[in-house]
Amino acid sequence: MSLAVIILAAGMGKRMKSDIPKVLHPVLGRAMLSYVLDAVLNLSPNRVVVVVGHGAEDVKKVSNSKKLTYVTQSKQLGTGHAANCAMEALKSFKGDILILNGDFPLITGASLKKFVNNHEKKKGDISILTALVEEPYGYGRIKRDQKGKVLGIVEEKDATREERYINEINSGTYCVKSSFLWSALNKVNTKNKQKEYYLTDIVAIAHRDGLNINGVAVSDSDEVMGVNDRLDLSYVESALKWKTNEKLMRSGVTLVDPENTYIAPQVKVGRDTTIYPNTHIYGNSQIGRNCIIGPSSWIEDSKFGNGVTIKSSCCITSAIIKNDVTIGPFAHLRPDAEIMDGAKIGNFVEIKKSKIGRGSKVPHLSYVGDATLGRNVNIGAGTITCNYDGVDKHRTLIEDNVFIGSDTMLVAPIKVGKGATTGAGSTISKDVPSGSLAIGRARQTNINDWKRKTKEKGRNKGK
Repeated sequence: MSLAVIILAAGMGKRMKSDIPKVLHPVLGRAMLSYVLDAVLNLSPNRVVVVVGHGAEDVKKVSNSKKLTYVTQSKQLGTGHAANCAMEALKSFKGDILILNGDFPLITGASLKKFVNNHEKKKGDISILTALVEEPYGYGRIKRDQKGKVLGIVEEKDATREERYINEINSGTYCVKSSFLWSALNKVNTKNKQKEYYLTDIVAIAHRDGLNINGVAVSDSDEVMGVNDRLDLSYVESALKWKTNEKLMRSGVTLVDPENTYIAPQVKVGRDTTIYPNTHIYGNSQIGRNCIIGPSSWIEDSKFGNGVTIKSSCCITSAIIKNDVTIGPFAHLRPDAEIMDGAKIGNFVEIKKSKIGRGSKVPHLSYVGDATLGRNVNIGAGTITCNYDGVDKHRTLIEDNVFIGSDTMLVAPIKVGKGATTGAGSTISKDVPSGSLAIGRARQTNINDWKRKTKEKGRNKGK
């Protein structure tokens, strides 16, 4: 089957009351359009054309797939006009064209595949993906005759009182023979209350021409819920959150409070891991087995091994954490942090672009940036790797079995050799040889019988 896809993603979304293009509003950490692209690319189509308009350059950044072609709808004159904008990009294509909106984040590749296969099996000229809902307000209604044959689609604002009681709605998703699509779009006009070119009118044209029209209801109506405002966005995120959490729990993951746990559907979590409330796990994160996560932690694009414990209120982004590591509470792991087996990162510690070796400890109140720590290193409280000189970043190398005293400033570039020790309160600006003690602080001077001056109260008052 030859299949091309048109994704309509040009709208501003006025009801969102936002400067952000509607399709870029996030659902569980990802733009709505990302979910639609995932579902579409799962079909392995020959071509995918994305119609962009408002915020076009930002919309193009959502995916770098080579299968995507972008066309611009400079003026938003309706869905029919948007689809027509793709004609030039697909003029040489012969086959079926799947058309859908970019604000359907719950749509799945499985449902689209079933829909397209049905279209092919029924040899349809045009097929419509529909849904049966209890509350059809805001959607176009599917009009059928007494035998169930599709007659057309009527938009909410153009519907009569009787037509508004129809509970079969149009999802805005169609599969159309290319030869019919382009000829039909040329016949669409603006004779409606919105004065727009409705893509839905091609159904009426197909009926008038006696063509084969199929109306196929999706099994889960949530999948075709579009997002028009912030309330819809909230509902969609809640629905996706629950489906994701249910799948995880059935796979052997414990969610202490699933209603207040936010995990993106592409995240992988191993069995016997426990995740506490108010935790957010987004991006391409992977969590191993027997881990304890949270509460109130933010994890994004990070990979954990097995037996990892993340204590309360940690922020972890683009980090790698190996097996049996303990993090937090209140720790911040920034991009390119790599924590090896058995290491410990304590409370109020920040790690950035650094490797913390096997069994090493950064227990509390320290910053380690642009550094490599060997095995069994102990970093005392208040230690800082001074990695930035105001122009360039420099690295710190701390070899195995080093003990860094509390409140040590390590001025990079610097190397601390194996088994070395630094005295508490030191500023270390030169390499420390293996096995040595480095102390870099001013000599203490005691002044005996010294008394602090105190401000005498009242003596000079009024002078």
